[in-house]
Amino acid sequence: MSRTAQRIVIAVIALALVVSMGAVGLAGLFSSPDDTQAQDPADTRAAVDPSSQPQPSPTAKPEAPAGMAQQSPEGAQATLRYMLDSYAYMMATGDTETWEGSISPECQVCVQFVANAQQLHTQGGWSVGGEFTVGAMTFQGNGEPPASGIATAEFHQAEQRIIDDPAKEAATMPEVDAQIQASMVWDGERWRVGDMSIIEPGTGPSDAGGGAGAASDAGGAAG
Repeated sequence: MSRTAQRIVIAVIALALVVSMGAVGLAGLFSSPDDTQAQDPADTRAAVDPSSQPQPSPTAKPEAPAGMAQQSPEGAQATLRYMLDSYAYMMATGDTETWEGSISPECQVCVQFVANAQQLHTQGGWSVGGEFTVGAMTFQGNGEPPASGIATAEFHQAEQRIIDDPAKEAATMPEVDAQIQASMVWDGERWRVGDMSIIEPGTGPSDAGGGAGAASDAGGAAG
C-alpha cells in the first residue's frame, strides 16, 4: 500500500473534518511538513440549500457488550469493537460519552477523534454514514489475567459525508477496508484504548500511522 493510500485510510477512519481553513483531518497529523504545506487552505465548496442536506445518521447508540467488563482477551476485543461501532454515532450526534469511556487520556489520537466530533457539532455540523463493520480480531496480552496487550482488527468503513456547514456542500469520504492495531490497557475496572494506528495486513504499523509512539506524537500536533 502506498503512503498516499495509507493517508487516505487514516483520513477516513479519523475524519477529514472540513472547517473554514479547508479540508483538515488527522491525516495531516500523520503527514510530513512538506505534505501538509501543499494543502490548499481555501474553502471552494459550492453553496447549497441547508434544507437539502441529509439528516444525521446513525442516531441510535450502539449497545455496550457485557464482555467489556471482563479482564480477558475477549473483554479487550469487545472494547475495541464497541469503540469502532460507536464512531459513526458519535460523529452524527456529537455524543462523545462512549468514546471517552473507552479511551485512555494518554491516547492523543483518540482524544483528537473526540475533539473533532465536538468541534463539528459546536459549529452546527454533523456526519452521515461512516459505519464500521468489524471483522476478524486478535489480542496478544501481557500477564495472566492480561493487564495490557495489542488488539488487531480488520474493518470495513462505509462511505461517510461530513456536513460541517449546512450552507456548503458536504465532504464525501469513500468506503475503505483496512486493519487497525490498538494498544489496550486494563485500568482496574475496564479496558481502555491506549493508542492506535493503521497497519497493512501481515505487517507492522504503517509508516503513515507511525506505530503507537508516533501516533501519540502526531496527536499532540493537533493544537
